[in-house]
Amino acid sequence: MFGTIIKGPVFFVGMNFYEQKWFPYLFILVGLGVHFMGIGAYSIYILDEAKNAAAAMEMYQNQESIMPTFNGLPRYDKPPLHYYFFIMGYEIFGINAVGARFFSAMAGSTCFVLVYLLSNKLFGRKSAFYAGLALLSSIHWQLQFHLAVPDPFLITFLFLTLISYERYVSALFQSKYYLYAAALFLALATLSKGPVAIVLIGLTVFFYMVLDKRPLGYHIRQVVNFKALLIYSIISLPWYVLISIQTKGVWLKEFIFHHNLNRFSSAMEGHGAGALLTLIFVAVGFIPGIAALIPAIIKVYKSRKPPVIIVLALLFSTVTIIFFMVSGTKLPNYTAPVYPFLALMVGWYFSSVDPAKFKGPSIVASLLIFIIPLALFLPQLKLVIPEINNLSIWFFIPSILGCIGLFLSFDKKYEKGWLLTCLGYICFTGLLFYDALPSIDTNNPVSQSKNLWINNNRLFYFRAFNPAFVFNSKQRIPSIEDPKYAPKAGDLIITNNKNLNELEETGIKASKIFEGADLFEGSVTVIMRVYEEELFISQ
Repeated sequence: MFGTIIKGPVFFVGMNFYEQKWFPYLFILVGLGVHFMGIGAYSIYILDEAKNAAAAMEMYQNQESIMPTFNGLPRYDKPPLHYYFFIMGYEIFGINAVGARFFSAMAGSTCFVLVYLLSNKLFGRKSAFYAGLALLSSIHWQLQFHLAVPDPFLITFLFLTLISYERYVSALFQSKYYLYAAALFLALATLSKGPVAIVLIGLTVFFYMVLDKRPLGYHIRQVVNFKALLIYSIISLPWYVLISIQTKGVWLKEFIFHHNLNRFSSAMEGHGAGALLTLIFVAVGFIPGIAALIPAIIKVYKSRKPPVIIVLALLFSTVTIIFFMVSGTKLPNYTAPVYPFLALMVGWYFSSVDPAKFKGPSIVASLLIFIIPLALFLPQLKLVIPEINNLSIWFFIPSILGCIGLFLSFDKKYEKGWLLTCLGYICFTGLLFYDALPSIDTNNPVSQSKNLWINNNRLFYFRAFNPAFVFNSKQRIPSIEDPKYAPKAGDLIITNNKNLNELEETGIKASKIFEGADLFEGSVTVIMRVYEEELFISQ
């Protein structure tokens, strides 16, 4: 059966299908569908998503455009650009998961289309297809753009900044509009996540200037431009000035020193480890494309004059990876901005190589997608990650595709093996969004307790609580320790099991009506119902 499909006309009519006139439209349409699939299939629950989505919700509800807050308190973590996108999503779709995630998915789609179009323009249809496929098949790429967090916008605007600069360089510095575009996108990247955007782009451009044959002074004269600086300043600075005035400098101080310098100099929130962890994040996050990256890098070094965009892509990726290897705090999303640049390199590598060059990447990627879904069902893993116990049998489909990919590779059909393997990764991601994540989501304590608090406007918290309650209840949840509030009979108090003794010491008479473990956390959410009137917190 497989032989008939593989050798016959059913399976890939010729390996030049990506050269057909209709193919770019179909591929881009499929890519858009992949980026948007399942964005509303599971609730806003993950800590970062919950806080970011809730902060945007509060700005929307309060018609606030300057000061971000979470649960009524100032939020110093990030600049506001992603909040503005979420607010637009709420205006269109309502305050829900789709509203929060829509523009994140749109950012990913935009980046994917740009990778395809730029590769097509510079290196041809084959390169464009394999560059785009590298993004579509990256599980971490898809996960990143299915989250209501600032990273999707930082990734997209950093990419736009550097490809605008590349166009400026490739135009021999004659078209200043590319430089102005780079300034515009860098400003938006700075509004997405702060000065890290300037650092990563600045170091990349500097090292390119040093490596280029033209004098460093000549490069600097081409980049230092009053109009470009003015564009950057007009877009990026006003909000920072207004928030500084409104908070008397407190917001800027907290953001720069605590959320930037402290994160770089030391491990925060338990996210610290050795430098090699950053490399692991990139290697795992960019599977299966990472299998073709080493030969792509070798090709760069062997090339007498590699294309400017490939040099910039390698420089940016190197700068970003080393920067976060040195950083004290390490998270997978920190290095995600390198993915579109790595995809460009993979597409460029595959564009002009002999089909036999697909052999190594195809076999490695096929083995991984064959093993990964099967490993999720191992009894040992269930003990470590109990949330995956109910995974669907459908997860064997990517393993089957990986198995067929291996068969194709062993039959010396390496390129077809690579394609089918990438399809396996896309299938795995689709199953995550439509099957695994919704199934896991039903077990989170916010969803499980929804029938208890959905119609109760009197929600309070004590000491610590799951942030997802704020977004999902669509309201601020005050602390019972705030002297402005006195809980009454029927009011609900959200806390965790570690605070029950302290809650009892306040003198509040309440009974436990719900208890549920927080997914992927060590805490247990508890909801108490007050059953005595005219109660006050003991001082």
